[in-house]
Amino acid sequence: MDLIEIGWTGRPHGLKGEIKLRVSDFYEDDLFAAKSLLIGDPPVPFFIEQLRAGGAVIGKFETLDSREAVALLAGKPIWLMASQVATVEEPEDDTPWEALVGYSIRAEGYPLLGPITSIMDLPEHCLAEMKHDGRDILVPLHEDLISGVEEDAKILEMVLPEGLLDLA
Repeated sequence: MDLIEIGWTGRPHGLKGEIKLRVSDFYEDDLFAAKSLLIGDPPVPFFIEQLRAGGAVIGKFETLDSREAVALLAGKPIWLMASQVATVEEPEDDTPWEALVGYSIRAEGYPLLGPITSIMDLPEHCLAEMKHDGRDILVPLHEDLISGVEEDAKILEMVLPEGLLDLA
């Protein structure tokens, strides 16, 4: 079965089992045409009850009726079967930051952070996504903030501003 990763899940939305979906603009039409999609690694099928757009795509799946139920899906890849996709987006060259997925961040005044679970490539800059104390943390990635790399230990040495963990 050929699968195509079209995005990832965000955080729960509201209290009735809805969740934000971050989907590549290229695949948004395919998502709205689909009756089901696969979430996670390994992928698990979910039948779509409702999708709506308005800034972000909000999804509601059959049998998931609470915030707690969809919270288990947060931060997971979203897949469609190749047969559900009209055309496949040609992959762009990964940002140089993609190689840092799996690394931990060490910075003075902070506990060891990470590992980095994914890289958000925004038009202005890139952010490292990770969990810390059960919360999603976004750390800005910029050459000026990196003071060293320990490739064997998979540790990124950084100089981070104070209070970064208080923002999440």
